[in-house]
Amino acid sequence: MPMGISLRQQVTVYPPDSDDPNNPVPGSAPFTLRCRFQEGTEVVTDQHGREVVSSAQIFLDKFADVSAASEYEYVDETGAARRYTTVTTARKRWLNGKTILTVVYVK
Repeated sequence: MPMGISLRQQVTVYPPDSDDPNNPVPGSAPFTLRCRFQEGTEVVTDQHGREVVSSAQIFLDKFADVSAASEYEYVDETGAARRYTTVTTARKRWLNGKTILTVVYVK
């Protein structure tokens, strides 16, 4: 079932390190995901209930295994690389309840 959004771009995901001082675990290796990267400001609510302005949105296919502490690196058409931190993550669901799109709001 096509979702209607072309995922022709890539983003590198940098998973977080563990912040537990009693059980430090290094973060796993960075990995790339196909995405649709869209620049533009949008006001969203973060995990603490505050309104925050996101500077870009990353659209990922289905249920992407990303966390709120992940960082993202996007390289545009000119070769300029920018690194983003997560503001909030939203799951868009189909009528049957399955996730068809993961949207990560970043700044």
